[in-house]
Amino acid sequence: MKKIFLFIALISIVAASCVKDRLQPVAGPVVISHADTLLYYWDFNTQDSSNRTPTYGVHTGAIYKYYCAYIDFTGGSNLNLHGASDSGQCLRLRNPYDSVIFYMPTTGYDSISIAFAVEASGSGPSSSAIYYTTDGVKYISTALGNNSFPIGTTFSAVTYSLQSDPNVKNNPKFAIKIVPLNNNSGTSGNDRIDNVSMMGVKQ
Repeated sequence: MKKIFLFIALISIVAASCVKDRLQPVAGPVVISHADTLLYYWDFNTQDSSNRTPTYGVHTGAIYKYYCAYIDFTGGSNLNLHGASDSGQCLRLRNPYDSVIFYMPTTGYDSISIAFAVEASGSGPSSSAIYYTTDGVKYISTALGNNSFPIGTTFSAVTYSLQSDPNVKNNPKFAIKIVPLNNNSGTSGNDRIDNVSMMGVKQ
């Protein structure tokens, strides 16, 4: 009789152990997320004043336009590099300098963010502000919070998210404008910008 009870007890322990094992969490990811996609990227390594299309872009029509004395190119940054790009060259915006605009349609994408690297010469603008447009006419800073940023004499990275403005996503008229806030009216001095990128998530 004792042997029968021992056998039943052993069976109960094994069964409980199997149930416990089945209730354990399964190893591995349980949430699948969509990674950001690179939509546009200017590394300026092979740019000249007549070729202002991006190094990489998901839509045609992307281009930058400058409003300054003139542009040229000089040693670039290793911040915010993408793909096989290296530091190469950067875009140099010569005083007097009013603004530079990057036209980047967001058609088919949301969760948009912008990043780039900036540097100033000793007499160039030491701070700038970023704005964006959703109608192709009016430039605003609604989704940007503090839209001004300092610019030192060595490269630093700048990143902004525009996810809080629903008008930014899936927008063929989207563009950003960078505007110097000081030291931009003389005939000497410059700001440099490099590795301009837009990231987004495909809708």
